Amino acid sequence: MITWKQSLSGFEWLIHQVWYLELEHDDKLDKLPRLIPNPRAHLLFTPRDQQYCYQNGHQPFIGRGSHLLTISDELLVLEDTPPLKRIGITFRPEGLYLLHQKSIGKINQCEWFDWLETLFDAKFQDSLWQCTSQPLLIDILLQHFAQLELKPKDKAFNMVQAITLGVEASQQQSFAPDPLIKGELNTDMEIEQLAQHCACSRRTLERAFKQVMGLSVKKYQQMMKLEHMILALYAQDQEFDWTSFSQRFGFYDQSHLIRELKKQLDCTPSGYLQQRDLTIDVYGDFE
Repeated sequence: MITWKQSLSGFEWLIHQVWYLELEHDDKLDKLPRLIPNPRAHLLFTPRDQQYCYQNGHQPFIGRGSHLLTISDELLVLEDTPPLKRIGITFRPEGLYLLHQKSIGKINQCEWFDWLETLFDAKFQDSLWQCTSQPLLIDILLQHFAQLELKPKDKAFNMVQAITLGVEASQQQSFAPDPLIKGELNTDMEIEQLAQHCACSRRTLERAFKQVMGLSVKKYQQMMKLEHMILALYAQDQEFDWTSFSQRFGFYDQSHLIRELKKQLDCTPSGYLQQRDLTIDVYGDFE
């Protein structure tokens, strides 16, 4: 297995990270990755004949070649069969808006949309697969995104980005293991507080969020909280203080935590610790 991930220097405002995965014939997957609900869209470049399959419990996403996995508010099981190659670009939550505004609202979808061909045509994709090293691949991506000249276009985008950046920063404080370094803000901030932060009304903020991300503010907050909770669980040993962990993430008790995870991920915290099969990105967070 070959895998790496990194930021794209100069485009951190648009792209969360770039990553690469390659599995050979003899590489084995012990368990299928389960992708948690994610407020970030993933653009995946793959060979044209390589199949993908994301099971979601009702209508699976099945196809071949490169594809865009939009913001998803449901659990996805990624079914992979080596050999395979993937080049992934994970956008910031508000990033897809700059690529194609009409794509907003397309939640829980996966395909190669027609408008993607204009931005990432076959010639560009072929140039990616001709790269023989990570630095060369990153250089191609840097040049390409510079040529696209993507820039914040309106007040709604700037407003939503200010909120998402603020939520991420406050999350790192509020969910810190040491309560002494917790900040006053967290991802459960009242929408009125967020609106005050942007010097606008609650209605204006909610409308901007729907326009840019296709999500409600509350839904975005829930997704980000879940992400940090899974990251924190992943770092834990088999035995630790469940009561403190539950309180750290705003749950009344361990039972409350278990009910919430069962509802969103169809597993208990202890069950996840045994399997550790939940991921945030499509192979982009956990090796």
